[in-house]
Amino acid sequence: MGTLLSAIVIAAAFVIVVVDPTSMLVFYALGAIVLATAGAVALQSRPAWFAAATLLGWAAVMIAQPLYLTDRQFNALRRVARRGDEEALAKIEFFEPLVPYATPLLLAVTVFFAVMVALVLRRTPLGAYRYLMDASNGLATACVRVGVTVALLYVPMMLIILYDVFQRKYLGWNPAFTDTSWYKMFTSTRLQEMEWHLHATLFLLALGYGYVKDSHVRIELVRDNLRPRSRVWIELLGAALFLVPYCYVVIKYGAENALRSYHIGEGSDAQTGLAHRFIIKGMLPVGFVFVALAGLSAVLKCIVYLFGPASLRDEASQYAGAQHQSTPAQA
Repeated sequence: MGTLLSAIVIAAAFVIVVVDPTSMLVFYALGAIVLATAGAVALQSRPAWFAAATLLGWAAVMIAQPLYLTDRQFNALRRVARRGDEEALAKIEFFEPLVPYATPLLLAVTVFFAVMVALVLRRTPLGAYRYLMDASNGLATACVRVGVTVALLYVPMMLIILYDVFQRKYLGWNPAFTDTSWYKMFTSTRLQEMEWHLHATLFLLALGYGYVKDSHVRIELVRDNLRPRSRVWIELLGAALFLVPYCYVVIKYGAENALRSYHIGEGSDAQTGLAHRFIIKGMLPVGFVFVALAGLSAVLKCIVYLFGPASLRDEASQYAGAQHQSTPAQA
């Protein structure tokens, strides 16, 4: 049941980011995040699910910033209200007095999640470091499963490329084929756009998998010559201070960009291209969600290696060695 509540937190986090900030759904989602998180603590959610719910729930509140509207949003409501829309006028009267409380709310939500995490670590029967290690392994497993699954997109992508090449050659033999309904449905422009759509989706959703497997390119001019504990410190600070915050920025503005594309009905620049451009734009924030989860997995593993018991050091030593080499267990 606790794991189900963590899943509800993740779903509510998605809702709070994508819906209209003036909608009451934002408040319902915020309430669901708070109540479901507390329930996940009480009912002992699985470590990985709770870690993901905590990160995504907190980040969703920071991104959506409920109870706060920008000047542009207020101006849009005022324009509608001047045309006699009573609902818009009611929203203005509701949100204006709450603006000063937006920052205290964000701080309160941050403190709430910190307290929930502290309670979980204190109550875990196997010890806090074992819990962190299980959470790290679970997050890594989720990123690996997503990466392996999206790798299957290579199959339709290759088939589309082969068909596109064949169709071009065939047009050289039979130019009249361009007048058929089949060609109008599967024009070369649509095929090429579908190729890069699939490639972009595969690349973005596999980024977290790449980090978990430590397969991204590293320029190791200094790190390889340092002691194992120094390497882990570098990984911890890099993931906690740079990677995860950068993912937050990309998710925030990537989601805004995808939502804007959806609202304006953006499609391809080409007349015969694909419609619904918001789908591929939405892959950017989704992909970086898994990068953030992979970064959180690395942070937890580094914490266990640096501060945990010696019995867990071998399991947490992934980032203690040089890249693509065996990782030493001892500092």
